[in-house]
This record gives sequence, C-alpha cells and structure tokens, in this order.
Amino acid sequence: MPSLLRGPQGLIITVALAAAGAVVAAGVLFTSSRASNVNLTSAGLAPADAGVYVALNTDLASSQWVEAFKLSERLGAENPEDELKDGAEESGLDWDDDIAPFLGGNAAIYVKGLDIDSVSASGAVILRAKDAKRAMDVIEDEMGSFDEEKYHGVEYLSLGFDGYVARIDDHLVIAFDEESIEEVIDVHQGRTPSLASVDDFKRLRDELTGNFLAFVYVDASSLFGDFLMDDPALKVALEQSGASDMVMRPAAWVIGAKAGGFEFQAASIGDGGKVSRMIEPRTTRFAALVPGETAIFFSTTGIAQTWESMLDESRDEIDQALRESSPYDSLDEMLEEAGAELGIESIEDLIALLEGETAVAAWFPRGNTDEPEVVVLAEVNEAVARPVIEQIIREGAAGPVTRSRIGNVDMTVAEDEDGEPLAYAFKDGYLAIGTPGAVEGVLKMGSGDPSLAELQRYRDAVAQMPTALGTFGFFNLAALLRLEEAPGIPEELDAVERALGGAIINWVEERGVVRLSGVVTIEE
Repeated sequence: MPSLLRGPQGLIITVALAAAGAVVAAGVLFTSSRASNVNLTSAGLAPADAGVYVALNTDLASSQWVEAFKLSERLGAENPEDELKDGAEESGLDWDDDIAPFLGGNAAIYVKGLDIDSVSASGAVILRAKDAKRAMDVIEDEMGSFDEEKYHGVEYLSLGFDGYVARIDDHLVIAFDEESIEEVIDVHQGRTPSLASVDDFKRLRDELTGNFLAFVYVDASSLFGDFLMDDPALKVALEQSGASDMVMRPAAWVIGAKAGGFEFQAASIGDGGKVSRMIEPRTTRFAALVPGETAIFFSTTGIAQTWESMLDESRDEIDQALRESSPYDSLDEMLEEAGAELGIESIEDLIALLEGETAVAAWFPRGNTDEPEVVVLAEVNEAVARPVIEQIIREGAAGPVTRSRIGNVDMTVAEDEDGEPLAYAFKDGYLAIGTPGAVEGVLKMGSGDPSLAELQRYRDAVAQMPTALGTFGFFNLAALLRLEEAPGIPEELDAVERALGGAIINWVEERGVVRLSGVVTIEE
C-alpha cells in the first residue's frame, strides 16, 4: 500500500478526512439509521483535568449521519458515495480495509496543560474503532519502523519524536508524548479519574443532547491552569470586567442533524448573572403581531432590568474609563447629552420603558432591499411611555404631525428633516414604532393575513429548536436569499437556495445552564 504522511499526524488527517467526507456522502452504503445516543467512550480514557475535549461521532450508520446525508442531498450533493470512495483511492487507501475499521464509534482529541510561555501542551487522540486490531495493523503498516514499549502491562508503539500509539481494548490511543500515553493507561486502569467522571462534564453532556455529530467541551481552568489566576494583569482585567466567573466556567458545544435540518447548541455551567432576565425561557407575544412575510425577527425581554443590574456594580468603573478616554466626566453626562438630541433628559428615560418583551421585525414587500418595512414592538406602560415617545417625535419632526385611524387605534406619523417618515401607535399594552407601512401592518394583524407565528417555515424552525426560546433571532433564509436575485445563478447555488428554509439563533438559561443554540431547516 502506498505510504501517506508518516507518524500520528498522517493517521489523524486520514481518519478526519474520511469522517468529514461522510458529511457529503448522502446515503452511502446505508438504508436505515439507529437512533441510539452516542456513547462517548473516549471520555472514559481521557484524564479528568483535560482542558479541551473534541469528539466526533464516527458511526456513519447512526441516525445523525443518515440525516446529515439526506440533508446534504437536498442541498444539491451528487454521487457522494463515488466521491468519497474516489477520494480514498486517490490517497492510496482502500475504504473497506483501511478506513472502515477506524469508524463505527467515536473519536476524540483532548488537550491539557497549555503553557503560554513555552507554547506547549499535552494530549492525545482516543478512537473507539469498529475493528481495533485491523486499525492497529493499518497504523503499523503506515508507521514503518517503531519500538515496542510497555507501561503497567500495556504495550504501546514508540515512534520516537513522532508520537506513541497503544491499543486499549477496542480503543486506539495516539499520544503526542510519552507522558500522555501513560496517563491514558493510568485512567484506563483506574489509578487516576477520567473526564467521564467529572460532574460538570457529565452535566453539560447530558443537558445538551446524547445524539450528535460532534461534541466539544472546554474547561479554561484546566486548560490554562495557574496562568489565568497568577497573571496579575489578566486577573485584574477579568475581575474588573465581571467576566471572571464566566471565563472560568466549563462550557460545551454540540452540532447535530435531524430530519428538518442542522442544529447546534452551546452551554456553560452556572446562571446568567446580570443578564438572567433577558435569557429566561418564555413565549414571544410579538411573533403573532407581525406579518408572515417577515424576513428578520429579533425578540428579547427585560432590557430595563438588565441595564439597571449591569450598572449597579460597575457605574463607577465606567465613569472612570470615560474620564480617561473621552470628553465625558461620567456615564450620566454622556447619556444626558444623547438624550438631549432626542428632546428628553437622558437615554435612560427610553431604556427604562423596556421592561417587557421588545422585538424588531423587518420584511421586504418589493422583493429587494429598497424601502424595507421595519417596526420595533415593546411591551410598555402607556401612561409612562407616551409622553417620552411624543416628545421624541416632536423634537425630530420637520413638518406637521399627522394622525390616522387604523381600526380603533390612532397611528401618528411625522417626517424628519430628510423627509423620512416615522410612525407609532399604542395598542393593548404595547408600542409599535417604525415605518408607516410596518406599523399599519401590525395594527391590521388578525384581519385575515397570516402572522409570522402561523408561517410554517417559522413553526418548523421553532419546533426543531432543542431548547426553549429566550432571547432569539429568526431569519427567513428562503426569503432573504431571494432578495434582488439576478439571472444566471449557478445551478448548485440555486439548489441550496431552494432547500434552505429558516434559521433561529437563541440564547436561554434552563436548569442552571446557560445555552446558545441554533437551527437551520432544510426543506424538501
């Protein structure tokens, strides 16, 4: 067999290439899927103090990969099986003999002990193989010369400066240094704890999902060790920014596939702190008040409470920073000057109104980016909000302010000095302010036209979302990609455009875990 890159680096590249190729190998060799969860057996061999752990589902017959194959096919992939096998043959490999033995389980790489000063780290690749004995034979064929060593009864191959390889039951371990191969053996034999036994790791793994294409775990305190805590400048910077706890918390990410599209999640241990109000699980009210043609929709809540919470402990530090780097003596002075331009005492008067849900919606009725309709919706106390909004409108109006009746609600419209109109209205405990067409469209919702909440593309994206909604943005990809579409779009791109549906990016706190998640739906 022709030789590839020598050493463990070549093996890692080969296995990664095979796994990555499976993403576009729609339907390759498989007609059914297994929906069982991914068993991260590699975490049982990684040391408990691993700072980074990146795992890949290598079971190409699993439900995750089968759905990824189907989604790739919808996105225009052609003859993926031939492409995958041709790629292996061009590399001098036989798929069945040299690639398949490595697949069928999970593969991971862990890193620990990152030393900034010496630019060094330790770690290993741990792979659960379908046929570990055959996979070891492939490695030996590729490595050429090597020495056989033994540690606590476990044999491993020493490749000198190129690394170390061991077979432990049905796992292969490819280490960067001899200390790492020995620490994996120690974990295997129970002398030291494994990453799989760490409570934070188990919680994040279980809270995210048990079925995925790839999983990433990061523990900065283990990865950087004393560097983060002993470096005086960095320690002060983290403490003053209020980010110390967040930086040091373990976090994890997963990427997966379902029948409707691709999804990802990111999560960290602990609560949301000062932004908890904005990321609490909730149901949006305003998705039902904007039209179904909405292409961009963003929703959050508790802006006023979050603003107040963030400034309670840091206003003095912000004032000091402004004095040192700006003409302002304090944050209050800066906010008051900005408020004066709007005709109010301070911008904080406007922020204080936003105690409930606040949303922004945009759509493009002319099919291009010219003259979009945009509206901001906010749950407010009308008695408090109306004087503030009316003052802002009067200050910015360059001509007469007009009013019209939409249903049983007054809509007010004013033009600025550039002739751009701005409309607003209060209804049922919320404020709508934006372009006249957008505000009128909101006020007319419920008269027959479907809302965004009724749009199937939006409903599909929400249904596939692996978490509750908190602060989130929805993007109607099919509508956005078709804006100002020109003739002559390549066939491959056109297939992708036809297949992409909606996307949601979401930030929420559930059960003491802060999560960032997202989905992209792929339509038939």
